Amino acid sequence: MNDTNPPVQSLKSLTIASVLAALLAGLILITAILPAEYGIDPTGFGRMTGLTALSTPIKSTAQPLTIACPEQNTTDNLAQNSPPPATQWQDTVKIVVPAGEGLEYKFHLAKGAELEYSWSTDGARLYFDFHGEPQGDKTGYFKSYKESTDNQASGSLSAPFEGSHGWFWENKSSSPVTVVLKTKGSYRILGLM
Repeated sequence: MNDTNPPVQSLKSLTIASVLAALLAGLILITAILPAEYGIDPTGFGRMTGLTALSTPIKSTAQPLTIACPEQNTTDNLAQNSPPPATQWQDTVKIVVPAGEGLEYKFHLAKGAELEYSWSTDGARLYFDFHGEPQGDKTGYFKSYKESTDNQASGSLSAPFEGSHGWFWENKSSSPVTVVLKTKGSYRILGLM
């Protein structure tokens, strides 16, 4: 005798398997795909396993090495809102700042190293704090170079100390905002923190 109604036990097993598969897919998305593809690491697992490094653009080694002597600046180590020269950027990265959240993107610079930058959003304004943290400091000290709310900024930094330097962006809107960051200089990309 053929019964066209599936047994209750099979339907229950199928439902449980489907829910578990959806949960597993969500876990893989959050812990592996977002850090590796987009540099978004809400759990910290991507940074811990090195997956966030996959989302950073690969530096081209075809460009010649340029060594520049930093200019002595007695007033401030930061030249803000002066557009970088019209030369090629060394690195470009797109960073998605989720709605209602904040994230940091950093570079490691030696003392006196130069970082030229230009970043802009798709028009949405973000709160940002461009700052640096000395290497090895355990007190939580950081130096803010510029703190504002805007949809773009550009300039250059001569690092006053060795350590991590970069931005904290906070998206107070209800939609994700994409930041396009272009940089060049003497640095090592740390990426999303």
